[in-house]
Amino acid sequence: MDFAFSMWIVWLILMVVFLIVEAVTLGITTVWCAAGCLVAAIMDLLGAPVAAQVITMIVVSVVCFVACLIWIRPAIDAKHSRKADPTNADRVIGKEGIVIKTIDPMVGQGQIKVLGQVWSAKADKAIEEGAKVEVLSMEGVKLIVKEV
Repeated sequence: MDFAFSMWIVWLILMVVFLIVEAVTLGITTVWCAAGCLVAAIMDLLGAPVAAQVITMIVVSVVCFVACLIWIRPAIDAKHSRKADPTNADRVIGKEGIVIKTIDPMVGQGQIKVLGQVWSAKADKAIEEGAKVEVLSMEGVKLIVKEV
């Protein structure tokens, strides 16, 4: 068995190594090199010279890398991005409202009306119905307020 005949084994071993690195990194880092090795192994089985195999492996790897950067990577990143959907709920922060149900910090109950909407609210101290409050922040679905 001469060196040129066994090159397909070398290409397959390299492909497996690249795929293992790809599986460990989970970042689309070496899959294009694995594709280049596969094409080079097929070329060896078809009788191509070693120089042509190496050049083809490099060209296929570069083409796959560029294709990945242009089309595949952005599509995967867009699919996996974890952007929060805007709700406009934060527009009430900094606004004044009226307590419509007494805010009791011990029980964790209370409601205010701000910008025409009714919200659950909480504060550091009890605030009676009818008092004006300012919205400081939002914690889940409750507004954190202080008396004005």
